[in-house]
Amino acid sequence: MLFLYFRIGDEGFAMTIDPIVEVMPLTELKKVRQAPEGVAGSFEYRGRYVPVIDLCTLELGRPARRRLSTRIIVIRHPQDDTVLLGLIAENATEMLRLDPAEFAPFAPGPHGLVQRVQLEGLLLAALLTAVRSQPVASQ
Repeated sequence: MLFLYFRIGDEGFAMTIDPIVEVMPLTELKKVRQAPEGVAGSFEYRGRYVPVIDLCTLELGRPARRRLSTRIIVIRHPQDDTVLLGLIAENATEMLRLDPAEFAPFAPGPHGLVQRVQLEGLLLAALLTAVRSQPVASQ
C-alpha cells in the first residue's frame, strides 16, 4: 500500500494516499475570522475555498516551519468526500510502500520509525465538523 510520509516536529507519520487529492507547496492563506485553533486559514483551490489546518499548531502549539519540504496536503474530508481540506505538514515529500501489517504500531521509515495515522486520529471531531461547515465558495 502507498503512504505519504510527513513529520510533525520530530515524529514521523504515514498516511494512506487514498484521501489525498494533491500535495502542493505552501501558498498564501487568507485568515478565517473566529476559526478554531489549528485552522491556519483558507485558500482558493480550483474555484473552491479550502480550509487549512496546521498539524504542528495542533500537536506542538507552534506553526509548521516554512521550508521547501513543508507542504499543504489537499485531502477529501473523511465525513463528506465532496468537501476538501488542507493539512500543513513538515517534510511531506516522500512516498512509502508498506504493508499495513508492518505497523505495530510503528514501521520502518526513511528517517527512523513512522506511525500510521488517519485523519480522524489526527484531528478532533469538533474541528472536523467546524471545517466541514465552513462555507465553500466558487469564483
